[in-house]
Amino acid sequence: MKKIYGKLAVTNMKNNKQLYLPYLLTAMLSVVMFYTMVALRYNSGIRQIRGGENLLSFLGLGQWVIGIFVVIFLFYTNSFIMKRRKKELGIYNILGMEKKHIANVLFIETGLLAATSIVGGLIFGIVFNKLFIMILYKIIHFSSPVQFELSAKAIQQTCILFVGIFLVTLIYNLLQVKLAKPIELLRGGNTGEKEPKTKVIMTILGIICVGIGYYIALTTDNPLTAIMLFFVAVIFVILGTYLLFTAGSIAFLKMLRKNKNFYYKTNHFTAVSGMLYRMKQNAVGLANICILSTMVLVIISCTASMFIGVDDELKTRFPSELMIEAYTKELVDCEEVLEAAKKEIKENGNKLLAEKSYFGFTVFTRREKEGFVGAEDMMKQAVDYSKIQGLMFLTPEGGKAVCDVDAKDLAEDEVIICGSPKYKEKTVSFFGKQFKVAKSKEFKLEEDSYAMLGGIYYVILPNETVLATIYDAQKKSFGEYASDYMYGVNLDMDGTKKEKIAAYEAVKGTLKKMEAGNGLDSKKYVRILCESRAGNEDDFFMMYGGFFFLGIFLGTMFLMVTVLIIYFKQISEGYDDKERFVIMQKVGMSNKEVKASIRSQVRTVFLLPIIVATIHVAFAYPIVIKLLALFNLTNETLFRLCLVGTIVVFTIIYYIVFKCTSGVYYKIVGNHVMK
Repeated sequence: MKKIYGKLAVTNMKNNKQLYLPYLLTAMLSVVMFYTMVALRYNSGIRQIRGGENLLSFLGLGQWVIGIFVVIFLFYTNSFIMKRRKKELGIYNILGMEKKHIANVLFIETGLLAATSIVGGLIFGIVFNKLFIMILYKIIHFSSPVQFELSAKAIQQTCILFVGIFLVTLIYNLLQVKLAKPIELLRGGNTGEKEPKTKVIMTILGIICVGIGYYIALTTDNPLTAIMLFFVAVIFVILGTYLLFTAGSIAFLKMLRKNKNFYYKTNHFTAVSGMLYRMKQNAVGLANICILSTMVLVIISCTASMFIGVDDELKTRFPSELMIEAYTKELVDCEEVLEAAKKEIKENGNKLLAEKSYFGFTVFTRREKEGFVGAEDMMKQAVDYSKIQGLMFLTPEGGKAVCDVDAKDLAEDEVIICGSPKYKEKTVSFFGKQFKVAKSKEFKLEEDSYAMLGGIYYVILPNETVLATIYDAQKKSFGEYASDYMYGVNLDMDGTKKEKIAAYEAVKGTLKKMEAGNGLDSKKYVRILCESRAGNEDDFFMMYGGFFFLGIFLGTMFLMVTVLIIYFKQISEGYDDKERFVIMQKVGMSNKEVKASIRSQVRTVFLLPIIVATIHVAFAYPIVIKLLALFNLTNETLFRLCLVGTIVVFTIIYYIVFKCTSGVYYKIVGNHVMK
C-alpha cells in the first residue's frame, strides 16, 4: 500500500510540475540563501577582520529577515498550489480514497519536496559558500586567503527552519482536506469571488493611512527624528496599500463601470468585470507585489549608493586627513599640539599640504526668538533632539579658519553668527549675556555632524576675554554637564595610505604623552582625541560593504518572492479565466476581441503595482535622504542616480518576468486565443 502512495505522490508531482517545479526551485534557493547567511556568521575568517563584529551583526540581521520572509512566502505560495490541487484531491475522494489515504499521499509529497529542497539547497550552499565569501571580501576590500569551511551550526539551523516550514504547510494542507467536503474539494479550484461591495470606510482609511505615511516622509526634517519615524511611516503605507488595493480598487473599477463611454467597449467590459469579480483575491496579490517591489527599490538603491559613495562618506566624516581635538579646563595656549603634530608628520616623511586650527567650545541649548537658553534640565531628561541647537563659540582666529569671516574689528558687545538657517535677529543672548549681531551669514559645513540635531551656529566672539565670560556662564548653567575648552586642528598631508597611517600613529603616540602630562604631576589637558581618515578607511569599507552585501541578498530575496507571487498569480488567474473566455467566444465574441480583452487585463495587472511602488519611493525620498545623512551620505545626486538606475533595471526585470509568466497564462487560457 505504501508503494502505491509513493507512486501516486510522484505521479501527482509530475503531472503538476507547472506548480511544483517553480516552488521547488524557489525553496531550494531559499535554503541556499539562508544557509549562506548563517554560515557567514560563523565563519572564522570574518571574525578575525578588524570591525568584523559589526559585519557579523549585519549578517545576523539578514539571517532574521530572510528567515521571516522564507516562512511567509513559502506558506503563501503553498496556498496557491493547494487551491489548484483541491479538485484533483476531491476526485480521489469520490473514487473511493479515504481522507487518511489522501493524507498519506500529501505526507509523501511534502516529504519529497522537503528532502529535495533542503538537501539540494545545502549542497549548493556548501559548494558556493567559498564564492560568496570571496565576493564579500572583494566588496569590503579585505585581502586574505579564503579557507573552505563546513559549518555544522549553519546546517543545523537551516534544517530546523525548513523542516519546520514544511511541517507547518503539511499540517495546513491536511486540515484543508479534513475539513472540506468532497464537493467543496471538487469546486475548490474554481470557486470565484462574489462581486465585492464598495467599502467606502476602508477606502477612506486606506487614503488616510497612506496620507499619514507620506506626510511623515515629507515633513520630517531631522535625521534622528527620521530614524524613529521611518518605520511608523512604513507601517502606515503598507496598511494603506492593502486597504486601497482591496477597497479602493473596487471603488475605482465600479467608477469605471459607471462610465458608459469607457465600460461598454468589448476589451474594457471583460477586463473590468473580470477583475472586479475576483478583486478581493487579486488585490492581496497586487498589494504584495507592490510592497515587495518598493522594498527592492529602496534597499538596493540605498545600499548601492552608500557603497559607491564610500569615498564621499569618508570625507564627510573626516574632512581632513588628520583631526585633533585637545580639551582643557582653563583658557591656555595649545599651539604646542599643532607644532607637535607637524613635527611628527615631517619626521615621518610626509609633506604637509594644509592646516587649520581654532579655539573655542561647543554647547547644546534650546533656541528662543532672540537667544539661546541653557536649560538645567535639558541633559537630565528625554528631549526632542531636533529642537536642540548646537553653538560653537570661537575666537576671531577660529572664525576665520572655520567660517572664513573677518572678526578683527568686533566691539566687546558684538558677535558674528554663521549657520543655517541664517540668524535674522539684530540681538542675541547667551546664558543671560546680551550681544548685538554685527553680521549674520548663511553657512553650513558639508561635514557638519551636528546636522542630526537642530543644526549648529558658529558664534565668533571679539576676543578671548568674552569667550571666557560665556564659558563661565555655561559652566554655571550646566554644572556637571558643562563643556570644556577645545583646541581643534585639521591637517592634510601627502603619501600613500600606509604612510599616512604611520604618520597618524606617530602623532597619536606623541599626543598620548602630552595628554598624560609628559611625566609631570599636573596635567594641562583633560583629553586629546586624534582621528585619521586613512586609519578609518577599512572600517568604512567594512560597514558600507556589509550593508551592500546584505542589500544584494535581501533585494534578491524580495525579488524572488515577487517573481513567485507573479507566477502563481498568473497561473491562478489563468485557470479562473479559461472557462470565462471560452464562454465569451461561444456567445459571439471574436478571437480578436478576446485577445484585446486579455491584453488589457494583463497590462493593467502588470502596470499597477510597479506604478504605485514608484510613487511610494518618490514620497519616501525625503525621509530616506535624512536617514542616509546619518551614514554620512550627503551626495543626493549619487542617490538619485542609483535610485533611477534601480527603478529602470527592476522595471526591465519585472517586465521580462511578467512576459514569461504571461506566456503561462496564455497557454492555460488557450493558445488559440492568441493566434
